Amino acid sequence: MKAEFKIITLDYDNIAWKECKKRFDYVLTFDFVKSIKVYNSPLMDGYHLYVMLEDYISWKTIIGLRQKWKDDGKRIEIDLMKDRPEIMMIMFRSKTRHGYKYKEIFMGEYGN
Repeated sequence: MKAEFKIITLDYDNIAWKECKKRFDYVLTFDFVKSIKVYNSPLMDGYHLYVMLEDYISWKTIIGLRQKWKDDGKRIEIDLMKDRPEIMMIMFRSKTRHGYKYKEIFMGEYGN
């Protein structure tokens, strides 16, 4: 089965907004990137980025881009072990801690 996607999810934990902004400004320099949606992660300890692409690209290319764009290394390792497209690049949009449910908070969309 061929795995191709039109969106790349990036997980940046434990970084300041200034560093996150620097990273997604760099991502926006790539001509095949249409826009980026930025969210606070559910536990408010980082950021989730959804990179919207102009066209579909292969899973192998996505892994290379995620490494270049400094995605969470542990998440990349886990994703490399997955073999079905429907479970690749899953981002947890909510988490439950001590009986409370926390969700991502939309911060904005940035585009070329």
